[in-house]
Amino acid sequence: MDLSRDSVRNFSKSRGLDGYGQDYSNPKPEKVIREHYKNCGKRINQKKLKGRPKTYCSTECKREWEHKNPVIYQHVCYYCGTEFENKSKSSNYCCRRCYIRDRFWRDEDIEEVINHLKEKKPLQNVPIWIRDLMAGNEAQEPDEDSKEYY
Repeated sequence: MDLSRDSVRNFSKSRGLDGYGQDYSNPKPEKVIREHYKNCGKRINQKKLKGRPKTYCSTECKREWEHKNPVIYQHVCYYCGTEFENKSKSSNYCCRRCYIRDRFWRDEDIEEVINHLKEKKPLQNVPIWIRDLMAGNEAQEPDEDSKEYY
């Protein structure tokens, strides 16, 4: 074929062929258009606008829904290692006692553990760092940037 590159390009453009095909391997899921508010169930009277559609009719309605459906996160206490649930995303301790003991009571913990071991009594809520020392592992101090101990 004696056709120049420009004539092929002009022919393709006139037919709507720009050289870019659609990706049919992973079709995009259809957007679900909410017709009713999430909490109260009233019908949404919102014009089709750009951006995110309304989910709640008012701030009171949103607060009521969040109160009925709380988000609960799973955590592990930095001090005693017990698992606990909390509404906060960034909780580190299961109770105030564990926070205070981890922050200020390192020397008292050692004395308490030694006394329990001498008396051959079982230990309640052994701190993770003491468990590691008893197992022969070195205790790791957390970095200032990192919140995780282990």
